Amino acid sequence: MSISSSSDVGFSEEMEFYLSQPDIGQELHKALHEAAPLECKPVIETRSRRRARLRLSNSLSPIHSLPCELLSLIFTEYCLMPIGPDKKMFPHSVITQVCSTWRQVAHSTPRLWSRFQASYGLDGLEVNGDKMFTWLSRSGQVPLDVAIRPKDNTFSPASNVLGCLGSFEHRIRILHLAIPLHALLPLCPSSSFPLLTALNIRLIRSDSTKNKVRAKVQKLSPSILHRSPRLTDLTFVGSELSEEMVPNILGLLLPVSELKILQLIVAAEACHILMNPLAYLQILIGSCTSLVHCTLRCPQWMPGVAVPDITFPLLQTLDLLDWHDECESRFLNAITVPSLRHFRTNHTYHGGFVNDSFANDLINLQTRSSAPLRSFELVGMHELLVDDILSILSVFPTIQGLGLNHCELETAPLMRALEYREDEPLLVPELRAFSYKNAQLKPKGSDRYIADMVESRNLTGDNDEQTRPPNLHCISKLTLIFERQSLSQAVTKRLKNCGIDELVLDDKKKKKEN
Repeated sequence: MSISSSSDVGFSEEMEFYLSQPDIGQELHKALHEAAPLECKPVIETRSRRRARLRLSNSLSPIHSLPCELLSLIFTEYCLMPIGPDKKMFPHSVITQVCSTWRQVAHSTPRLWSRFQASYGLDGLEVNGDKMFTWLSRSGQVPLDVAIRPKDNTFSPASNVLGCLGSFEHRIRILHLAIPLHALLPLCPSSSFPLLTALNIRLIRSDSTKNKVRAKVQKLSPSILHRSPRLTDLTFVGSELSEEMVPNILGLLLPVSELKILQLIVAAEACHILMNPLAYLQILIGSCTSLVHCTLRCPQWMPGVAVPDITFPLLQTLDLLDWHDECESRFLNAITVPSLRHFRTNHTYHGGFVNDSFANDLINLQTRSSAPLRSFELVGMHELLVDDILSILSVFPTIQGLGLNHCELETAPLMRALEYREDEPLLVPELRAFSYKNAQLKPKGSDRYIADMVESRNLTGDNDEQTRPPNLHCISKLTLIFERQSLSQAVTKRLKNCGIDELVLDDKKKKKEN
């Protein structure tokens, strides 16, 4: 007990030494009195004396009592934390200008310089290869996170900025590049990223070099990923690509293996361009055994080309973005996804067209996969019938989150089918979250059916005396948004009394008020 007490006292005295505020006034008075000539009475503060006073005041500040190791940790945590409204883009420059001690501590902290984020163009940071090299040279041997993005898509980074990557490629762990294709091509032949775990490439448009790229793209060398064995997260976004560029640019991303997260967003420069699906699917086939999350968009496929069967044993999230309806049907019929948890498809770009076989495609997918689907969202599918949706929901009883957004569905039959009624089969009994966003209700005045459905599942309103069956879950999150129509006050009141934890109601009336 005596040992513990003495150690506590010693710790308290040490903390009091670091945190206590010295009597700065007394120290200043003593220092100025000793430095003042005898004939100067009273002492007049000159510029040199003022500097001496400020130096002494700074040296006696409690922050200067902290060990350099603690200062290093404080600097690192602040500089690497997410950028907020009150934080400068590059706080490193502020820290290094406070005093010589802070500058020495900052320059001798490698992790402080392990993240380099630069924007270029109008209102962007003026970055050149020399500044980038100086910055990254202070990082010692720690892994690097590098991001180079434009402020304006008409600007390209200086050539020596991308050239500087070659000096540090062996230590780059995360790389974000938003650059024109002609700036990316020189990186591919000789680059090696042995520590790279996440790569994000977004091709930006550059009309001035379009013809140059068309000539170079025919002579592409090995992939940018051919020596990146640790890569698990890949994002590639390329739009307005010509017919001959699509397969060659996709070749930049091969070979791939052991990817867990893949976002492959590829769009052609015109809707009539058709591509061989195999050029796109090779990236999926290379990582099909390890993928967990996929977001996919691709140009329209050539007809008559056989699509190989692909099994994704670990895939949990599949997000199809603006697929042509016929291509989507061919893809859904070729894949097997036994671990699928989240499915989303968006048809907004193509005007909401839906293949006639869409419902059967998903039913067949579930027949092959037996997936424990948790969330299901359809966006912009204007031509989908309510009966098709109900047939899809019938094979996915484990759905907990349902989103039917901008599909312009008939509200009354859909809500009546989702209602809970005793002694009748119930669709998606585990439903907990429901999102329903449309321009308007079809038909008008059918909002009461939404309230009926929610009350039946939450056992409120006229259903409060019923006994809840064990497989019925309450709706705890509800989102209703109608751009050109208003919910009635009676329906709004009923929904607010349903015990919903997260209720979002937004309609024409609220938009006018805002």
